[in-house]
This record gives sequence, C-alpha cells and structure tokens, in this order.
Amino acid sequence: MPKHLTTLAGESVAFTGRAWRPRFELQRIVRRTGGTTTPRGDVTADTTVLVRGACATWKYGDYGRKERRAASLVRRGHSVAVVHDFEFRRLLEERRPARVCDRIAGQPVQWLVGATTRQFQKVAAIGGPLDREHSAIGRVEQGFLRHRLFGEVEEASCSLCGRRLPISLLVAAHIKPRSECSRRERLDAEHVVFSLCLLGCDALYERGLVGVRPGGEICLSEAHDSSILRRLLRSYQRRKCSAWKDATAEYFGWHLMRRFQG
Repeated sequence: MPKHLTTLAGESVAFTGRAWRPRFELQRIVRRTGGTTTPRGDVTADTTVLVRGACATWKYGDYGRKERRAASLVRRGHSVAVVHDFEFRRLLEERRPARVCDRIAGQPVQWLVGATTRQFQKVAAIGGPLDREHSAIGRVEQGFLRHRLFGEVEEASCSLCGRRLPISLLVAAHIKPRSECSRRERLDAEHVVFSLCLLGCDALYERGLVGVRPGGEICLSEAHDSSILRRLLRSYQRRKCSAWKDATAEYFGWHLMRRFQG
C-alpha cells in the first residue's frame, strides 16, 4: 500500500462523507485530471482511492459503509488507499502528495493486508514482546497471524466469551506470552495464538485473571477482592475455551502454571 497519493491518473476514486466542495464538482475534477469515478460514488472492486470527508452519523461509529467495503476489498487482496479530504485537497489545489491513511475501518492497514510467510518468519526470529498495533514489526506479525485466524471474514468469535464481533474488536493473542516463546513456538502460527476480544477477554487473560484447564474449561482467579471484577469473572463460569485442543494444550498449560492467578 503506497504511503502517498501523487497523481489521479489511472485511479478510480470514490467519496464518503462531506468534503470541502460538492461531490459532483470533485468527481468532475477527478475525471478532468485523468481519474475515473463510479456514477454514484460507490466503492467497487475497481476502486483504488476512497476520499474520506466528515460525517456526524457514520454507520459504524467512526466510519461508514463505504469504508467498511474498502476494508473488505483490501482484505481480499485489492489495493484501496483511503485519503482524508484535507489531504486530497492538498493534492488537487497545491499539487502536493496526499498522505494515505494507515488505518481503514478502525484497523491498521497492515492487519488487513497481512504479511508474507517470509516477512512473518523474519519478525518471529525477534525475541521478546512486541506491540501489536503501534510498532512496525508488531503490525507485520499481527497481520500475518490475523489472516491465519480470520481469513477474509468480517466477524468472528472470541475464544473465551464466545461473543461474535467485528474482527476490528478481536486480536490474535498469544496463548503463551510471546516474550516467553522460543523461536520454534513463535513460528507455530497455527497453534500459538487464539482469538480474543478487546472488550475485556484479552486483558483478563494477559493478566492471569482467567486461565484454561485441560479440556478447555475456563478457570477464574480469586486473587482480587473487587466486587465488580468478581461479577465480571462470574460471566465465564461453566464456559469452555473454543481454542483448546491437543495441539494448543501445552501453551495453555504454560499460562495456567506460570501466569494464572489461582
């Protein structure tokens, strides 16, 4: 994915939200400068640029249907650059490169694009913890692992709470902490990670407040006396972790013995 948009020649441009000029005028300028537009400004399989304006009523909170469609296309291998309208204006009026957004539909672009096996193996050779979202190497690894877990779907289930959610609210979490994994374990992309939601499960598991016993039974910590935390943990009672299987048992066992606050 390019970091800057320098010309509209050969680009197919769509618009979402409200820009600084009426959409029909911007579409006319795009066509005059060598680009194309769809009749209704829709995002299609041919779209290569989505200009993002302002909107107070986005369908999905901070983005709309067209941006969600763009994210779906990127996940399937298409190249769609999302550009804020003020950057697009700079390109049109000042002939300066427009910076391409590094996030689409609430997710880092690299999570959507994924990474090659070669790129993943290079990152997996690096020991210690990685920031999933804010470091370049963390995004490479998370992008690769997410594609292995989620493929091209837009929704998936959390392995602990079972809630089905947009994948922007799920992470590919290491069952055994990455910082404790050997190089062989970090490369075990099929088994060393599982799907956890960002609505609580990721934090609870990482801090050892929930664990997974042999057979997949979720166990709950009693190490804290917070009534709110106890109430939250009770929602996991009698649940089983959908990611537990023979191939992941060793990783869950490590977490249970070393991190779970039993």
